[in-house]
Amino acid sequence: MNVWKSTGKLTKFRLNFWIVAFASTILWLVTIFLRDFAVQELIDKVFPSGSESFFDLNMRTLFILLSVFYILGFVFKSIMDIVFSIFRYSAEVLMRKNMMSQLLRKPGTQSLPVTSGESISRFRGDVFNTSWFSSTLAFRTGFILYAVASLVYMFFVNWKATIFIFIPFILILTIGLAWRKQFEKLRKARRKSTSAVTDTLGKIFGSIQTFKVTNTEKHIVEHFKEKGDKRRFAWVKEQTFIAFVDSIFYISIAIGMGIILLIVGRELNVGAFTVGNLYFFQMQLWWIGDFLWLMGDIVALYQQSKVSYDRIMKLIQDHKDSVTHDDIVKHGPIYEWSEFPPYEPIIRTAEDKLVSLSAKNITFKYPGTEKGIEDVTITIPKGSVTVITGRIGSGKTTLLRALLGLVPIDSGKLFWNDEEIPEATGFMKPPKVAYTPQIPYLFSETLHDNILLNIPGESVNIDEAVKLAVFEQEVDSFDEKLETIVGPKGVRLSGGQKQRLAAARMFAREPEILVFDDLSSALDVETEQELWKRLFTKDRTATCLAVSHRPIALHKADNVIVMKDGKIEAQGKLKELLRTN
Repeated sequence: MNVWKSTGKLTKFRLNFWIVAFASTILWLVTIFLRDFAVQELIDKVFPSGSESFFDLNMRTLFILLSVFYILGFVFKSIMDIVFSIFRYSAEVLMRKNMMSQLLRKPGTQSLPVTSGESISRFRGDVFNTSWFSSTLAFRTGFILYAVASLVYMFFVNWKATIFIFIPFILILTIGLAWRKQFEKLRKARRKSTSAVTDTLGKIFGSIQTFKVTNTEKHIVEHFKEKGDKRRFAWVKEQTFIAFVDSIFYISIAIGMGIILLIVGRELNVGAFTVGNLYFFQMQLWWIGDFLWLMGDIVALYQQSKVSYDRIMKLIQDHKDSVTHDDIVKHGPIYEWSEFPPYEPIIRTAEDKLVSLSAKNITFKYPGTEKGIEDVTITIPKGSVTVITGRIGSGKTTLLRALLGLVPIDSGKLFWNDEEIPEATGFMKPPKVAYTPQIPYLFSETLHDNILLNIPGESVNIDEAVKLAVFEQEVDSFDEKLETIVGPKGVRLSGGQKQRLAAARMFAREPEILVFDDLSSALDVETEQELWKRLFTKDRTATCLAVSHRPIALHKADNVIVMKDGKIEAQGKLKELLRTN
């Protein structure tokens, strides 16, 4: 992993802001240097030592210059903070957008490699680490230049004091590097505890109904409190350690000041070292200390960024290992100054029209097992009804998912109108295909929004879709009709209502192929019969692919595919299969 390369690409994303941040940092530090220098001259005017001043300026001029430097310092510091924040947040948004884009390109049933809580932690913490490293290089570079300039001036004024004050700061750097591993250990513990809290929250919100039914709310609250206590303890340990290390830094500053007094005390008496010089040296101690601390911190941030990039890659990597580190920092619009583009309606082209969908010798095995499908060849002509049936675990749903690109096939090919489909994951979607899974995914929004999912409402006959799904009576029974909130994961709906809401979502898109996965698992016989009846009354040329064992579906099928142990045992018309098999 080349962290510097990725950091460079991230910097170029908003290079103008990075340059302004760097320039404002330099100007801010220059005003600080000039301010301290002006104070030095002012002190030497008040406490003259007999030595020559760099500039023969009167008190009034020095006060004016001092005021100007304070004002300019405030202006440049404000610009630096604002531009720095814009750059960092833009970089974070870009990375999170790219991460989400890569996750959405995965096959639909490919699960996350880590828990949802850990995934959120990587979207938050790891993205912050990488963007922070890139963005802070601007002012860290400025600090380095400032420290070098200060050291040159201090060495010119008194080389002995300049050399000896490095002793406590070298001690700081040594201690910082020695305790870096302990700091990283505490940071990892804190992030792990945060991920545990986030993951627990997700599980709680996803299982509220279960907790109410089993009357286990108190136990859940205690469990969540325990996770929160562990997180708080981890945070306190980390912050205590940071405060301890900071105290060593401040002590080292005091030691450095003591060394200066010991070395230049005699020179103060004879006027070779002025009180103004003493003030200037004291002020620069803080900046030199920060400089040495930041030098060690850059090394640590580099290592953190490297680990964070690797953790992000493990989260978004696909089954083909085709995602690269460049994909994380790939430039693209993030709409920080403009409105999001409107959701484009489903546009149908001549290529979307179905003639046939076919699979030739496709094979897919679930990782680490021998379960899946093997050497399956089928053809689904336009206007046909194909029903996949078989015993539990025979590969029915897996075949459906393979045809839809929801799982990556290991071998074989898919064809749309006799043309090979290069990547089914992004190809098999509306207006070509729409899918109602066995367990529908619903959002805590209205019935209306769950059906549309942001497609323009004017392009959809939502009432017709609801009617086709045999869902109109339930909708009419709700007080808010289509504006009824379904709750998290559709908790306010029954299993059959969820299934029909998902079917309405599918019908609203009017795809070339309608795909059902075992409607009978949640619908009673009469409702399923009515659904099939309405579908073919509306459109007798509908192309359907379904997993079912219900007689009504099997009788309507032009082709029944019988699966056994991941292979096609037999296929044909129901009457032929009953006669021959």
